[in-house]
Amino acid sequence: MKTQVLYLFFLFVSLLNAQQKPNVVVIIADDLGYADLSFLAQAPDDVKKFRTPGFDKLAKTGTYFENAYSTSSICSPSRAGLITGRYQERWGNYSYSEGGLPLDELTIPEALLKIGYKTSKLGKTHLNGGPKKHPSQHGFETFLGFMFHTWDYIRLSQKDLDAVLEKNNGKKYIGNQVVGPLLKATALHQPPKTYEKVSYENAFTTKIFTDEAVSYIEKNKKEEKPFYLHVSFNAVHMPTYVTDKTWAEKVGAPYTEWDRNAKEWGFPYWEPNKETHQVFHKKWGHLEKVDKNGRRSYLSHLLALDYGVWQILKTLEETGQRENTIVFFVSDNGGTINTYANNTPLNGYKYMLAEGGIRIPFLMSMPGTLPQGEVNSESIISTMDIFPTILDLADEEIPQNLDGKSLLSVLNHEKELHHEHLVWALNRDSWVVRMGKWKLTNNAGWTHQNYTLTKNGDAVRNLKKYTYPTQPHLYNLEEDISETTNLIGKHPKIVAQMKELYNKWNQEMPGPLNSFGQPKKKKKSKK
Repeated sequence: MKTQVLYLFFLFVSLLNAQQKPNVVVIIADDLGYADLSFLAQAPDDVKKFRTPGFDKLAKTGTYFENAYSTSSICSPSRAGLITGRYQERWGNYSYSEGGLPLDELTIPEALLKIGYKTSKLGKTHLNGGPKKHPSQHGFETFLGFMFHTWDYIRLSQKDLDAVLEKNNGKKYIGNQVVGPLLKATALHQPPKTYEKVSYENAFTTKIFTDEAVSYIEKNKKEEKPFYLHVSFNAVHMPTYVTDKTWAEKVGAPYTEWDRNAKEWGFPYWEPNKETHQVFHKKWGHLEKVDKNGRRSYLSHLLALDYGVWQILKTLEETGQRENTIVFFVSDNGGTINTYANNTPLNGYKYMLAEGGIRIPFLMSMPGTLPQGEVNSESIISTMDIFPTILDLADEEIPQNLDGKSLLSVLNHEKELHHEHLVWALNRDSWVVRMGKWKLTNNAGWTHQNYTLTKNGDAVRNLKKYTYPTQPHLYNLEEDISETTNLIGKHPKIVAQMKELYNKWNQEMPGPLNSFGQPKKKKKSKK
């Protein structure tokens, strides 16, 4: 009898602890500009004019980190680093189509399932393939979204896809202009081949993912189990020139209604029977042509994204779950020049190992438990820190193999320093290291088309191409956040120390591997 009473007591305590664990909402923006949040002093005039009340509310009720970084300057590796809390290079995931997500890598949703959480994912999944690439294979009980690095914002039906394929002479490969139904999974371990294709007419992905997030939060307000909700918007990723009428009108961006039955679609819609998507994408997706309304179209998506964040916060409040929910908001990497994002005062953009490619907006909020209205400008943090922070807040043991560290000691002002150093690599030879105020670059050169905004907001060609240096450079980021002055000749000891940090890190990594963890085949040279 005594044993039975003890068992019931411990069962009660276990259930009580599960109920007390916080809900978790992780919101990921895609290619968001570092300056494009209106509460920031460096926010550009257009963002200050239209405002971002959702981002601003998160800042007022939480902490904004000025020295926050993604684990890569491109999306698929950085998302793998975030969801595992580890350098994705540990399994060869350096760039596109590399590394994938291995079976033995623990993810945030998998860890939370083990301690009684419900899990759901909305939006983009892009982890470079691998045996656990689908959401139901790496810890999510439900999923609605897409499996690619981009997706169309409004053409979301099978009829839309059929129309594009018909003009493309039936060829299934249509480049980056991915249109058609979203995918839906309703069970953990659901075979990917059984995912349902869900068509939407007259829809907008940002609204779909927002509405689904709101619905999920409302359904779980009376559940005994806490939840983990992962909302991965495709905003503000290209093709931002394809936008929603309501938001386009708010910012004065052009809007061309989609009519799949029209003889000619016209820009911003690709005409497969007129040019290949490679040609079209190079023009409008890589600044071969400057779209004078490019910044306005970007702003239309920015405001829609912000409204989604606002709606999620509002729903948490209305359902009485706000104070027991930790909300993270980050971008997967830096803003890209190709969509006219603004990374002021940083140097560079997505794809580059410049600060503008890897330093990101990072907000964290849990009113009543964590500090509110604070700006942390001292601690160097990473999206890898999200995983251990969640476990720490849930009072769970943090796996020792994580590269991320819990942010609670920083948030509670117990210490200023977080990561003593961080490393980024595009391959074994192209890398940068951040150590305190110092940043060392190696073989990180980049050249790109450029543009300038006129006083009325039109984008025009800037004949001076954007460049980032190939030769090794050392920057003092505390005094030179824009990376303008190379100090490599003045501090040889610091350079040597940082090179040693990289060499030690590099020795732990296998180098780039394919999506199944095998060495990449070398391309045969053309004779």
